[in-house]
Amino acid sequence: MYNYSGIKPETIELLALNRFNDSKAFYEEHKEELKQGATVPMRQMILDVSDLCNDLDPLIDTNPTYLVSRIRRDTRRTKNKMLYRENLWLMLRRNKFAYPFAPFYWFEFEPTGYAIGLAMLTAKPAQFDYVRKLILKEPERWLNAVEAAKQAGLSFGSWDYYKKDKVPDAPEELKQYLNAKNMHFIYNCSDLRKIATTEIIDELRYIISVSSPMYEFLIEAYDNAFNEGLIDAEAYKR
Repeated sequence: MYNYSGIKPETIELLALNRFNDSKAFYEEHKEELKQGATVPMRQMILDVSDLCNDLDPLIDTNPTYLVSRIRRDTRRTKNKMLYRENLWLMLRRNKFAYPFAPFYWFEFEPTGYAIGLAMLTAKPAQFDYVRKLILKEPERWLNAVEAAKQAGLSFGSWDYYKKDKVPDAPEELKQYLNAKNMHFIYNCSDLRKIATTEIIDELRYIISVSSPMYEFLIEAYDNAFNEGLIDAEAYKR
């Protein structure tokens, strides 16, 4: 039995309406409805995959209170001053202050669909060098991890690439990965009916389970960088 109670179409519509109104009065009037319809199910989702996450990495934080985005936006450091969002997400990762920029799984939904993914970002380019080093050291393991991500339904991508080959003499099949400054493996779906039922929990559990070799690869590279002092958790806290 799962905890997840589902995110219904009326909740998605209300989130969009709340963003459209962009009104504190409107939000306060519907705050509890939004919490019970969106935030609480997202927290339930975390509970329903916490066993898988902890088996994969005991350091992954599975406290549902702190892992779901807020409906109210923080507008202090952005030009977009709209107060509310119509999309919500959760991130399954190690504590972001103790282990900044560790690889993470995420789930996100918006009025046009939802996404599930695994990603690794960096604060410094040198941190990602450790991913490259491990790819070059264990190319077969890397390609097997890529295949596992594909089997899970995830497609590789990056938000930014080097314009020139980072490792010019590397095998061609590795270059797209070695040239990435960050990376994500993502599954997009426009069928929002799935998130109204526990079908989405089955799907999320499947993706985490099948793609786990990729997480294990990325977290090993991350730990190598962390242990070499390239990830300054204290500086991130400041």
